[in-house]
Order: sequence, then C-alpha cells, then structure tokens
Amino acid sequence: MDETIRWALPLLASGQAQKEITHNEAIGAIDRLLHLAVLSRGIAQPPAEPLAGDAYIIGTSPTGAWSGMAGQVASFDGFGWTMAGPKPGCVAWVADEQQFAVYADEGWLIGGWPTQGLLIAGRTVLAAAPANVAAPVGGATVDTECRAALAELLVALRHQSVII
Repeated sequence: MDETIRWALPLLASGQAQKEITHNEAIGAIDRLLHLAVLSRGIAQPPAEPLAGDAYIIGTSPTGAWSGMAGQVASFDGFGWTMAGPKPGCVAWVADEQQFAVYADEGWLIGGWPTQGLLIAGRTVLAAAPANVAAPVGGATVDTECRAALAELLVALRHQSVII
C-alpha cells in the first residue's frame, strides 16, 4: 500500500529516496482538505488570476483546465490546480454564499446540516419543525396576553426538547 485509504495521501516507503517530496505532498493535501473552505461553488472554469490558496468547488459542466472535474475541489498552489474528489460527509465553507455545503452521493448540498437534530447528553433536541409563537399585542389585558405568549413559548421549547 503506497497511499492512505480515504484521501489517497502518499505514504513513505522504507528505503525510499527523497522522502521529503512524498511527505510534503501529503502535507499539502492535508492543508488543502482540513477544515475545507472554498471561495465559491458551481463555477465552470478556472478564474483568470487565482491567488495561491484559492479553492473552488467545480460546477456541473466544467470547461478548459477543469473539464471532466465536475464536483471536485480545485485548489490553486500558486503554480497550478490540484483536484480532490470529495468523500460523502465532507463539509466545506462556501465564502461567497456564507454557508456550509455538505457532500453526499447526490453531490454538494446547501441549506443545512444533513441531520435530524442534535444529540446532547442523550437527548435529541431541535429535531421538530420550528413553531410560530405569536407576540403579545398589548391593550387592557396585557397580563392575559403575556401569559398566553409564555405558554406558547413553553410549548414550542418542549416540542423542540430544549426544555422538559
């Protein structure tokens, strides 16, 4: 085995000459993929003047130097582009959209975490649909309206398992 199973990082071989090249290649791949952040996703061709460290999620119909690389992560090192095929569960911060994208079998998904809720101390919370709680409107019966609003809020928090 001359590479890692998951990200195909190069491994050193015993008696290998110039081990620093293999080691530096692996460190470069870790640098590109660890805490992945990209400038944009869905673009079809490399930008005209990328800066070293720029990374993009390639769109569905790439052209030019990115042809045939749809959905991959393209990273520019100052000299050329390096591609990495994402694995299911890979999360990337997409800077121009100010949100996370998660890679699944069907591609890069935007719009929330792929989860049914959060498990905290053995309790699943925030798994239910958000509740609409009406605000009190004032008037002569403020106390009654305030109690009703608090009751609705308590029901919503219990429904989300935030309180019991």
